[in-house]
Amino acid sequence: MSRSRRSPAARVALRPLTASTYEIVRRADGVAVGEVECRADELAEGGLTFESVEIEAGQRGWGYGSEAVQLLEAEGKAERFLARVDVTNGLGLYFWLRLGYRPVRPDEAPASPRLGIISMVRVAEPRT
Repeated sequence: MSRSRRSPAARVALRPLTASTYEIVRRADGVAVGEVECRADELAEGGLTFESVEIEAGQRGWGYGSEAVQLLEAEGKAERFLARVDVTNGLGLYFWLRLGYRPVRPDEAPASPRLGIISMVRVAEPRT
């Protein structure tokens, strides 16, 4: 069963802060609502790894983090996406599951960088 992906929404924009960190900015008023950190995956060419997505407490629940991830996925033109989640962060795990990520299997993973981290993966749908 194929799950269709929504195209990136236009409610947020990404403003580079460093080579791997972006500020998530609400387009309607230019207010920064959070940050996302990602990098090209050094272990697998064609991969993009998300290290963190942080949304300001008063701005959570509006989909800004999800939209930022979708924008980076679309811009990155990667084939494989990886996210790392602390095992104590149930909401973080749920966030990535909702975006179509799943825990990596032992045979496909770059190992978790440290104890207590779950690696989540999503493989891009073929482009037509």
